[in-house]
Amino acid sequence: MKPQNLNRAIVGASLLGILISTYALNVEMSIQAKPDYKAFCDITEKISCSKVLNSEYAKGFGLLPNESPLKIPNCIYGIIFYCLSIFLSTFDQLQVVRIQLLLSLCTIPMCVYLAYLLAFVLHDFCVVCVSTYIINALLTVLTFKKMKALSTKQKPC
Repeated sequence: MKPQNLNRAIVGASLLGILISTYALNVEMSIQAKPDYKAFCDITEKISCSKVLNSEYAKGFGLLPNESPLKIPNCIYGIIFYCLSIFLSTFDQLQVVRIQLLLSLCTIPMCVYLAYLLAFVLHDFCVVCVSTYIINALLTVLTFKKMKALSTKQKPC
């Protein structure tokens, strides 16, 4: 695949990530404003994004102390990551793509950690959360392919 097509795929996946993360933020804020709020992603008692987005793990990944200024909703971190991914995809320079790949790779352990919390601590299935895990994995693969395409292109014949 050409770097230009990979850029389009990265931007598309990142835009989808922004939309899903923005929806999650809306659900989280709606729950805080109105505790009896029922989100579209609340399908059953065991398939509920509201339960997850209202949990102690929904801010600062459940790792930061309450007084930390970085203890903000996880979806905001997602929105920042996806915007950064779009910005970095505008560069077709190998060094920039390596940085983008490093950032994408950093999301994988966080997704595994959050998936563990989702399944074994909260005993829930959050469609919104799992969607972002899939998007993060896809962005990692697409960025890796872009790096390979650029490194092949830059090698002398």
